[in-house]
Amino acid sequence: MKAVLIIYAPALEQNVMKALAQSGVKKYTKLPYLHGVGGHSEPHLDTQVWPGSNESLLIVTDEKTKDKLTAAVALIKKDFGFEGIKCFVWTIEEEI
Repeated sequence: MKAVLIIYAPALEQNVMKALAQSGVKKYTKLPYLHGVGGHSEPHLDTQVWPGSNESLLIVTDEKTKDKLTAAVALIKKDFGFEGIKCFVWTIEEEI
């Protein structure tokens, strides 16, 4: 099993949810209000100096669905990368 973490700008919400549906993802955990500092954009700390926040989805799925989902995220990044989207994947060793 694989875990996929997608962190994205709120403006991309509709695109990301469409990518999930097209990839066959039905189960996920949404983290709707994230603050942070990344390497490819200004900080998103929801302050006067650094306004804004991000959202994220955590999906645990099989390898085939992971491949579909990461390909869909890559297309979003290609078309809307200026808005901000990242995808991280790691292996799940155990589920209890």
